[in-house]
Amino acid sequence: MKTLLRIDSSPRKKSSLSRQLADVLQEKLETEVGYTSTHRDVYYDELIKLGNEDSISAYFTPEEQQSTAQKEAVKASNILSAEFASADAFIFAVPMYNFSITAGLKAYIDLIARSGISFTYSENGPEGLLKGKKAYVIITTGGTKLGTDVDYVSGYMTTFLNFVGITDIEFINSDQIMTDAKKILNQVKTEINELILK
Repeated sequence: MKTLLRIDSSPRKKSSLSRQLADVLQEKLETEVGYTSTHRDVYYDELIKLGNEDSISAYFTPEEQQSTAQKEAVKASNILSAEFASADAFIFAVPMYNFSITAGLKAYIDLIARSGISFTYSENGPEGLLKGKKAYVIITTGGTKLGTDVDYVSGYMTTFLNFVGITDIEFINSDQIMTDAKKILNQVKTEINELILK
């Protein structure tokens, strides 16, 4: 059974355009590919917290040598990184805030980027461990055009996903949506429904 992990990162809920587009894509993937979905809402999930000194030191300490404080500090990261690594495909719903990703998504990425789980260090440098997986990245912006010098979302998401071994990335761009939100939203929904899924 194939698993799809959906990651929402908007602080908005019902009014979030990235969430609305992710709903359309998730339904299509479940219906046409047969994915079983799980969900993380990284802006509101209690597991998504900034690290502390214990968590940072625990990342570089073998589990059997970790103190009680260190084990507690990385418990959330252990859960999230294992969940991420076990999924077959991903939907990232990524609104642009101040030219980059939201704080919730950055905190989540920091928690799941784990040596020995999502990547490893080799003689040739870091190597991603999550090869053969598929990522769909929905990017919404209010007025910023993607692909310009002030777009720090597209490149960041590509770099992170490649870093953990995910190179099969489908970007679904919904930029400058506030120029005509209804029209652009409908256009992107149509594009999603016309995607040829692999």
